Amino acid sequence: MSTQQNFIQGNIVMNGESAKDLLADFASLHLQPIRRLHITVEVLDSKDKTIEVLQGVSTSGSLNISGTSLIRRTGSLTFVLFDYLLPKESSLLWITNKIRVYAGIDDIKSRNSTPTHFCLGTFHITEPSVSIARDNRTISIELQDRMAMWEEEQFENKLIIEPETPVDVAIKSVLSVSGETQFAYIQPTVETVPYQVEFAQGSSVLEALNKLVELYMDWEAYYNTEGYFVYQKMTMQYDRELTPSWVYGEDSPLLLTFNENYTYKGIKNRLVVFGAMNETTGLIPKSQADLIPSEKFGADNIGIRKKVTIESSYTKKEQCEAKAKFELWKSSTLQERVSITSVPIYFLDANDIIEVWNPAMQEFVRYSVNTISYGLGVNDTMQIGANKVYYDDVLLDTHDKEIDHIIEMITNKGWLSIPEGRIKQYYGLEGDGATLSVEFEHNQTGGTTAYVTGYMGTTTQTLTIDLADLGSGLGDSGDNHLESKGDYTDRILGHEMLHAVMNNQFGMAKMNLAPIWFTEGSAEFIHGADERVKISILEDGEINDSYLDYVINRGVKLLNNEGWNSDSDDYSASYIIMKYIDKKIVTGKDMRDFMAYIKASTQDGLTAVKESIVANTNFNSFEDFVLDFKDNGASFVKTKMTLNLLGDEVDTGSIGGSDHRGTAPLNAEDIFDQSQAIAGLVSTGFKVEFDRP
Repeated sequence: MSTQQNFIQGNIVMNGESAKDLLADFASLHLQPIRRLHITVEVLDSKDKTIEVLQGVSTSGSLNISGTSLIRRTGSLTFVLFDYLLPKESSLLWITNKIRVYAGIDDIKSRNSTPTHFCLGTFHITEPSVSIARDNRTISIELQDRMAMWEEEQFENKLIIEPETPVDVAIKSVLSVSGETQFAYIQPTVETVPYQVEFAQGSSVLEALNKLVELYMDWEAYYNTEGYFVYQKMTMQYDRELTPSWVYGEDSPLLLTFNENYTYKGIKNRLVVFGAMNETTGLIPKSQADLIPSEKFGADNIGIRKKVTIESSYTKKEQCEAKAKFELWKSSTLQERVSITSVPIYFLDANDIIEVWNPAMQEFVRYSVNTISYGLGVNDTMQIGANKVYYDDVLLDTHDKEIDHIIEMITNKGWLSIPEGRIKQYYGLEGDGATLSVEFEHNQTGGTTAYVTGYMGTTTQTLTIDLADLGSGLGDSGDNHLESKGDYTDRILGHEMLHAVMNNQFGMAKMNLAPIWFTEGSAEFIHGADERVKISILEDGEINDSYLDYVINRGVKLLNNEGWNSDSDDYSASYIIMKYIDKKIVTGKDMRDFMAYIKASTQDGLTAVKESIVANTNFNSFEDFVLDFKDNGASFVKTKMTLNLLGDEVDTGSIGGSDHRGTAPLNAEDIFDQSQAIAGLVSTGFKVEFDRP
C-alpha cells in the first residue's frame, strides 16, 4: 500500500482562535445530519517540515485535553502496521519525528464535498507498541504534546533567575536555553520574579516552567494545537463579553446527555492569602479578595464564608493578589459542575467558554471547559467536563483609601497617642516601647469593630481594625454613623489602647486571668460609656427600673465570676462597676493607685484586682464590695451618673470628664481632642507597625 501525497486537501483550521472567526460556518458543518469523517495524520520532521500525510491507516484512537496540566494534550492512535511505520530509524514513526492529527468533516452541501480539517494537536511519539496476530497487524502509539518533552529534558548547568526579572522573560529564557524556538505567544508581564530562583544541574525544564508559572496563579502555559508555546493571563473567568466557543441550543442534536452536580460545601466568598514574612521588615504580604456582597454567593446572601491560605513561597503582595483572585474564582464558580456527552466539536479547547441550554433552569448558562476527551471513530462521542461561570465581581483589597484615612488619623490626629495620654494621666500606665502591629480586615457591619490580641511569651501585640465598621468614619473623631456616638473611631481605638497598655504593663500571664468586667469596664471608663448605659436602661426616654435592675444584677454576677455574655449590657454593667470603684477609692488615692497595686502584685489577675479593691477603698473584703454594689448600684446610676435622657451627652462619663475626676465636661467630640495631637506622633508607648493587607 502506498502512502498519501504530502499535502492535505480541503480547508484547514489550525486552532480554536481561528475557528471563532468562522463559528457560524463550522456550526453548520458540525450540525450536518450525515457526518463523513477523515482522520488525517501529518508526519513532521524535527524542523516541522511535512514528511508524509497519512489517511485511512488509523484504525482507532482517542484524545484528551486538560486545562489543569502543563501537558495539555495527550492521547493514543492505532495504525494498520506497514513497514514504513515500524519503529526504526527510517520509519515515519521514529523518535525524531512528530505527528499532527486532524479530524476532517466533509461539507456535503458543497459541490465537491470539500472537507474541513480541524487540527487536534501536534504530538511527540512515545511508547510505540507493535502487535502482530495471524489476522491483525497493528502499531499503537501514545501521544503527548511538546510540553512532555521538557519532563525528561534536564539542565546541564545551573540556571539562575535574578529577582525582579519579568516572568515572561524568565519563562522564555528557560525555554530558550533548552533549545526551544517555537513560540506562539508570550504575553508581556508586569509581574516579576520576587526572589532569586535557582534551578540546579539535573533538574527538569518542566519543573522550572511549573515553578515560574505558579508564581502568579492566574496565568497559564501550554502548547497549542500547532505545537507552539503559549504563556498568557487567564481572562476568561472575568470577561462577560467573551464570545462562547460553542452554543448548545435547546434542541441541539449534538448534545446527547447533560448531568449537573453541585458541591456547595466548598463555596467561599472571601479568600485571604498570606505570604512569607520579610526577614528585613518583619511584614507579611497579604491580599484579600471578596465577591461583591450582593452577588449570588456574596456575603449579603449566604454570609461570609472565608478561606485563609498561607503560601510560604510568596514574598510579594502581587503574588497574594493573583492567588486570592484565582482561588476565589475557583471557590465560587467551580461549585456547579456539568458532564456533557456530545457529538465531537473538534475545535473546542480547555478553558473555552461554552453556552448550554440548561434543561433544569430553562435558560442558557455559560460553562468553562475543564476537560475534553473523545474517540477518533465516526461513531465516537465527546465527553466534556465543565464548570458553571458566574462572573461574580471581585473586590480586591478595595479598602486602601479607608486604610490610608485611618493611618493618617493615627499618625497626625492622635487616634492612638491621645488616648495613651489619658491612660497615663488617670491610670498611671504607659507602654514600654514594645511592638504593636496594626492590621486591617473587612467583616460584616455591626460585628467586632476592633480588637487587641496579646500573645503569651512575647510583648508584641496586634490591633486589628474592622474596616466594615470603622473604615468610613468622618471628621476628626471618626463618625461611623453606628448606633451611638460611643462608636466614634477615636473612642473605639481609645478603648482598645487601654487593653494594649494593660497587656503590656501587667503582662499577659496576669491579664489572662484578670476578670473581664475589669478589663472591659476600664476600657469603657477611659472614654466614657454613658451612651451605652442609656441604651441598656432607658425606655421611651425614661429609666426603666427593670432594665436597670437587670444590668446591676449582671454586674453582680460578673463580680461573682459568672460567664461573660459579650453583649452590650455586660459592657454597661462593667463600666458602672469601674465608676463605682472609682467613687469608693479613699481620699488621697485615685485610680492610678488602684492600677499600680495590680501591676505590683505577684498574684494572678483575678486575685490582684480583688485585693486592689480592698487596698484602695474602705471595704474589708471583696465580698463586702460586691454586696454594697448589689444594694446601691441602681441608686448610684440614678444619683451619681449624670445622664442626659433626651439628647446627646454633655459629658460622656469618662474618668477625665467633669462627671468624674476632670474639671470640664467632655462630650463625644471633645473626649479625645484631636487639636492637641502632635503631627507624626503615632504612639507614645509603642513601636507601631502598620500591616497593610
